[in-house]
Amino acid sequence: MLPIIDTHTHLDEMILGSAKNAAQVLNDSLKDNGIVRAIVLHLGFQRWSMEEFSEAIRPFDRLIGFVNVNPDLPDAIDILDRAVHEYGYKGLKLHPRLLKHKIDNENSIQLVRHAGELGIPVIICGFPDGDWMMQGGTVLKYANLAKACPQTKIIVAHMGGHHAIDMMMLVKRVPNLYLDTSYSLLYYRGSAEVQNMIYVMRSMKFERIFYGSDYPDRTIFDTLKQSQKLMVEYGLNENEMSKILYSNAKEFFEWIDV
Repeated sequence: MLPIIDTHTHLDEMILGSAKNAAQVLNDSLKDNGIVRAIVLHLGFQRWSMEEFSEAIRPFDRLIGFVNVNPDLPDAIDILDRAVHEYGYKGLKLHPRLLKHKIDNENSIQLVRHAGELGIPVIICGFPDGDWMMQGGTVLKYANLAKACPQTKIIVAHMGGHHAIDMMMLVKRVPNLYLDTSYSLLYYRGSAEVQNMIYVMRSMKFERIFYGSDYPDRTIFDTLKQSQKLMVEYGLNENEMSKILYSNAKEFFEWIDV
C-alpha cells in the first residue's frame, strides 16, 4: 500500500472533551488508514487556543501543526513568532474567507513575508464560495501575494475550486505557489470541474499538488477511498497517484522523515 501524507486536516470540534481527545481520534484514524503524517490546521475561530491546540497534538508524531493568525491583528507577527518558537508550529494558516481579511493587502504581505523569513510555508484557503466572491476574491490576489513574498512557499487550498484552471495558469508562472486537493475534488463530483482538476494535475505533470482531506468535513477513510477511486476512474497510474498522495508533500515538507 502506498504511504500517504494528508496536507489539510483540522481537529473536530464535535468530539466531546478537550482538544487532546480530538487529536487522539484524528491520530487513530490516520493510523488506521495508512496516513503517515498529516498537517493539522489550527483555526482561530474554533474553541481551542493556539497554546491548547499545540499541547493537544504534541504527543502525536503523526500530527504537524500550522497556526492560524489574522494578519490584521496589530501583533500578528509577534503571534506567529511565539507560535513557531514557543509552541512548535511548522507553518502558517490564513483563512481570509472566514476571518474576512484581505488576501494581498499590506498586512497579509508583511505576515507572509515573515513566514518566509522564519522558513515556514503558508496554507491559505482558496475555496471560492459565495462569501469569497462577495468579498471580492479573485485568483489573481493569490498570485499577487506570492509575487510580493517570493521567499515564502504558499499552498492554495482546495485548488481554487471551480477556478482550478485559472489557478493552474498562475501557478505555472509563480514558482512559490502550490495547490492542495482538499474538499474540492469530492465537492464538485458530478460536474465538469472534477475533469478540470484532473486536467490541472496532468498539465502540471502531477507536480506541486498535494492530497488533502479537509477532515472532519468527511471521515479520513471516506475521503481517502473516494479520492483514490476517482483518480483511478480518471486513469491515473500508481506513480501519478503516489506523487499527489505522498512524494510531492514528502519533498516539500523537508522535515517529514517518513
